Amino acid sequence: MDQKLFQVVKDDHIPPKIMEMLERLDIDAQRLLADHYDENSSYYRRVQPENIAHTFGVDPVKYPLLYHYTDLNALKAIVQSRSFLIGRYTNMNDKNEKKYAYNLFKNVLHESGATSDELNVFNNDIDTPTFDYYIMSLTHNKNSQALSKYGDIAIQFKTQDIQDHLAAKITPSYFYKKLNPGDGLVYPLRVLYNHKEQLNYINTIMHAWLIAFRNRERDLPDMLQIRSEVLKALALYSQCFKNPILYQEEEIRFVVVKVITQDNTVMPDLYFHGKPKIVLPIEPNMIDTIIVSHNLENQINDISQMLRSFGFNNTQVKLTDLPY
Repeated sequence: MDQKLFQVVKDDHIPPKIMEMLERLDIDAQRLLADHYDENSSYYRRVQPENIAHTFGVDPVKYPLLYHYTDLNALKAIVQSRSFLIGRYTNMNDKNEKKYAYNLFKNVLHESGATSDELNVFNNDIDTPTFDYYIMSLTHNKNSQALSKYGDIAIQFKTQDIQDHLAAKITPSYFYKKLNPGDGLVYPLRVLYNHKEQLNYINTIMHAWLIAFRNRERDLPDMLQIRSEVLKALALYSQCFKNPILYQEEEIRFVVVKVITQDNTVMPDLYFHGKPKIVLPIEPNMIDTIIVSHNLENQINDISQMLRSFGFNNTQVKLTDLPY
């Protein structure tokens, strides 16, 4: 038996049948099982959700203000309805966003020696949702040329305001005990664009999925658990991995993760043009600044008047710092 695994189980009074099962695992699976319990192992640090959240989490103190780029019509709809609609991950502007991450995972699995049959099983695994999530796209850059393609308006939000309002709406007070279908968690994540760093996070856990699958008949409960936690980790990584060519977006996103029902029913707040949405309630004090491009320079007074007509009396409208 692998010495690291032996050190893990030697004092646990493991029944002889269980020991025989562990000894039937190949050496890679034995080491993986030991790493599964070792908080300092590369596998554990890369697969545990709390570690991923800590790595990619956004500190409101470091990033107190975030900006959402949109157009003038959308701004009017937001302040008139006093609500911001957050889209499901399946309906992002970039249709290939989720595909990018999962293609990356599959490429790593293939390079780890996975057969076509094993890749098919992995495809089936990732087609089964682990949870439902919604993404609000923002940036800390108030003068982003890359994001100006989404419109001439940058809405300034306080990071803590978004967290507080979404959490009050989505997360029940008993969340640390149990989350029911429709309940959820809210957290901000920074997007990672560096391909080499992306691989650094997932190489170990993709190899773990392959080891667990190949040893499933020798230790089904443990190997199923490892496969399950790998898939949950990949779902989190898919929320913060994007194509490196998009690095200029400098995206920071708020993610709303909702518990799904047993039959995988989606539970949004509403459907808008047939697409599921979560509603972020907007109060006038949540938007203290609107930044406009030079295309709207002559409409600043009109925009200010429109905001006041909907009760956003203290919201300032400013021209971008960009020279053009």
